[in-house]
Amino acid sequence: VRRLSTAQRSDALFGQDTDVDSYYGYSGQPAWMEWKYLGEKVILGIRHAEHFPVKWADPPADWAFDDVWEKIPVYVVEGVSKLPQYAYSKRVLYIDKEIYEIPYSDMYDKGGELYKIWINDSKFDTKPFPGATKAVYPYSVVFAPAIVMVDMQLSHATKASLPSSRFPGEEGWYYNMGAREGTTEDAFTIAELIGSGH
Repeated sequence: VRRLSTAQRSDALFGQDTDVDSYYGYSGQPAWMEWKYLGEKVILGIRHAEHFPVKWADPPADWAFDDVWEKIPVYVVEGVSKLPQYAYSKRVLYIDKEIYEIPYSDMYDKGGELYKIWINDSKFDTKPFPGATKAVYPYSVVFAPAIVMVDMQLSHATKASLPSSRFPGEEGWYYNMGAREGTTEDAFTIAELIGSGH
């Protein structure tokens, strides 16, 4: 188990391009930022992913999703960290106006230059993929079959499939299911968390 201080939330994890606060567009505390609404625009993104497991593009763009891209109206919001040790001078979030998911998040370095871009491969549906039996909902939810963080300054990227094809049959998205999915309080003990690490 690794503990991270608030100062480390924007630091790259385990030699990757990703950081704790960037998952799913922004996973930090809203109160840690000064927020400003910048307006609205239309971007290209993936809201109805068709490939599971994710289909990656061919080299040299093998970090990109080979899926159905569509025009998505978004709100544009800027966040400037209140924490002086934070790695980014600001974040710009692009928030889907219909499903309130973040297709993109841009991070800028201390000099104000574009540093990294977080991109979500998303699917808004009642189940993550055909044949899913556990992660099935009576209403549409946002699934994220894959994510990518692109370091624009180093021309490098970290990509991940969620859940990974390394675990066949794992549906991976169990929102608000608890015991129905099989999760009990015992799953959150330190011993279980350490023992279940893959």
